[in-house]
Amino acid sequence: MKKLLVSIIITSFLFLTGCWDSLELEERAFLSGIAIDLPHDNTNQTLNVTEQIVVPNGLITLPASSGTGKGFRNIVEEGRTIYEVGDAIEKQEDRKLDGSHIEIVVISDEVVKEEYQLADVVDVFMREKRMNREVILSIAEGSAGELLYIEPQDVKLPSQYLTQLIIGNYRSVGGDPQRFGNMQQYFINNRSFTLPLLSTEGSSTGIDLTGLAVFSGDNSKMIGALKDDNLEGYMIIQPMYNGSVTTKLDNTYATFHIPDGKTKIKLKNKDPENLHFEFETFLDAELVETFYSEDFFAHKNMKKLESSLETRVKSLITGTIEKVRDEYETDILGLAEHLITKEPKIWKQVKDDWDYGENYFKDVEITLSVNIDIKEPGNSVDTD
Repeated sequence: MKKLLVSIIITSFLFLTGCWDSLELEERAFLSGIAIDLPHDNTNQTLNVTEQIVVPNGLITLPASSGTGKGFRNIVEEGRTIYEVGDAIEKQEDRKLDGSHIEIVVISDEVVKEEYQLADVVDVFMREKRMNREVILSIAEGSAGELLYIEPQDVKLPSQYLTQLIIGNYRSVGGDPQRFGNMQQYFINNRSFTLPLLSTEGSSTGIDLTGLAVFSGDNSKMIGALKDDNLEGYMIIQPMYNGSVTTKLDNTYATFHIPDGKTKIKLKNKDPENLHFEFETFLDAELVETFYSEDFFAHKNMKKLESSLETRVKSLITGTIEKVRDEYETDILGLAEHLITKEPKIWKQVKDDWDYGENYFKDVEITLSVNIDIKEPGNSVDTD
């Protein structure tokens, strides 16, 4: 019975993640996640790689008397390339390593800030014919390997927990994380991009999706991160947004749910040396909480609500623009995409120096237009 359950779980795992060839299932050791770090002493320019291998027996729940173990085990090896590490790990296994069902690859920020270009680190994954193109690529603050040792409560595999954490957070604001299948376009076209940033610090659950790691299109190295207000401002100006905003209202606070947010980018002139963009943001908002005791159905109080929310949203977006344009000088705001699709003649003139080299991006003017429509002010009224 136990062997039957193990066989069913392996088969289900494969159906969820892909297909297999003629090699028997029991002869395979399936990888579910990989973490890449720098060794403590990196004088030999090597990588420290943690590979998480699925243990089918640990994925099933049997009567307590039968006992169960973990659904995974991790093997750590050091090598000059990831492929070399894979070979070393495979020599320790009695089964053939199979990476076609990897869910997530986590890379330490220490690897891609100074030592390596991200494009070089993930080259082996891009070349592997059997690699699942839906694999999520993410960055860890500090150690990446330790993230594969957490003990999640609701799933058996740490790699599965990380995957669900990232996807859930992105979907909550109407987005989707970067996957290997669409990374090639950034590397080939020298386009800047972001990746989910994971951290174990300050989290009550062990791991927190703390922000977005920002990568330069010039060399695919991490140049910084968006967190807190900068992250919130960045999410608001995405084409579609679903989230919440808390604003100051006199001496107290009010929180709004934004079920429907949209931002459109407009080019106000066509001079490549003096480009002027406008972000036009439309937010439908619902007041969900406040300690302010006014009747918000009254027109003057409704206008106060709208003004307060508009001021806060503009402040968030402005802070994000200043961080990205003035400090990082890296376009993750979607301006390049706008020029490519809407103004190809202008893009042809600036593409070789857009956010590196001469760097047209750092000198662009960006103005804001924020339109607030409070659909539901809440049910509370002043009964005095």
